[in-house]
Amino acid sequence: MLIVAALMSAAALLLFVWAWFRRRRLFLLPSTWILLLSLLIYVVPAVAFFDEIEDLSPYATTALTYCATIIVMGLAINAAMARPPAPSTILVDRGVLTARERNVVGRTLRIVLLLLALVTVWYLLKVPLRSTGLYGVLFDPQNAAQLREESLKLLDSRALQYAYLVGFSTLSPLALTLLLSRSAELRGLRRWRLFVPVAFFIAGYLLLTGARVGLVNLAVAGVLYAFVRNGLRLGMKPLLGAALILMAVPMLLSFLREQGRNEATVLEYVEAIGERIFLLPLLISGWFVEYAQTNGPIGILAALGLGDTVDWSNVIALEFLGRKEAVTIETVTTPTAFFFSNFLYFGWLGVLPSLIALQLIDLPVRYVRRLPRPLRLPLTATMLYFAVIFVQSGFGVTFVSHGYLLLFLLVIQWGARTRPVPRPLLAS
Repeated sequence: MLIVAALMSAAALLLFVWAWFRRRRLFLLPSTWILLLSLLIYVVPAVAFFDEIEDLSPYATTALTYCATIIVMGLAINAAMARPPAPSTILVDRGVLTARERNVVGRTLRIVLLLLALVTVWYLLKVPLRSTGLYGVLFDPQNAAQLREESLKLLDSRALQYAYLVGFSTLSPLALTLLLSRSAELRGLRRWRLFVPVAFFIAGYLLLTGARVGLVNLAVAGVLYAFVRNGLRLGMKPLLGAALILMAVPMLLSFLREQGRNEATVLEYVEAIGERIFLLPLLISGWFVEYAQTNGPIGILAALGLGDTVDWSNVIALEFLGRKEAVTIETVTTPTAFFFSNFLYFGWLGVLPSLIALQLIDLPVRYVRRLPRPLRLPLTATMLYFAVIFVQSGFGVTFVSHGYLLLFLLVIQWGARTRPVPRPLLAS
């Protein structure tokens, strides 16, 4: 099995190299980024951490083979069948826009910020400011962890939970990509007078619960925006900026929350962050695979949310965490990619629904060329950003609770009611 995993991993890497140099338009598909992130998060770290992971989860090899199989098959299907839009249909010169089109980004940004502001007010009406994770990080580090739990538990309204999560995963990255588009139209001081306060507001929203992942994910949205804007080229400045945020933000928040109680060095913080990004995902996926292999797949009713109400993620985490140390808590969050959830439901047959899900995720991209021209870039970057969420959460959770369905319907409905501009006939 280890040899098969190595061969499939090598094939996945070679396919991505080929796609980058020969079919770069494939990187305008969210599924391609889901597969690439899966390669970077699940497959590549196995080379460095495999002995340690296999000791903690004997089924890590099976998980690695399963993941690499989906990557190879998914990218092969994209290469053979996908027809992503041309970058020229997304990147529109401002000089060709009408006066009405020039204002659409600013209007859309104001609407999105208004929605975020309304959710923020609603949130603070339920969760007092002194009970938020953000307040704990900044002013009460000794109780920061407890305040973060309280800020989540006090969200006793399902509607508010959904609204906050949609704001966290959909509205915030969309606001950032719109802000970048609008800022690019301004010059000098006007640009910074817009960018700085809006960026601080978005960051404040993401930090309300004290979570670190929001700003890290937002940095990815910025990199993907720059990637599309630069004609599908990755510049060093966005990459270095994202890498800095990836390390500095979790480190800073951890330091603020743990000051006076943790004497860890900077290198130890970096090591902990690296393990969280590159060690835990494959380890947790191995638990999902092992549970399905030893107890049998839990079936289609669980996949559809029917039957007995069981938090399988929590059940698996509590069972396998106990191998390393005594578990003294009742609830544990174990995020994993949607295709590993499919292994839990269907075993190896989970490859099929995973590949179908990838095609469904890409569906709105077909309508990008029909969107209002100034919104094509920010909406495309936001759809690509969701690859980060799909490799962290289940398909249904990401589609519904995180708001991809909202973005999905918005793009399709908007694009479906807009007729494509006919191409001029060539003179004979």
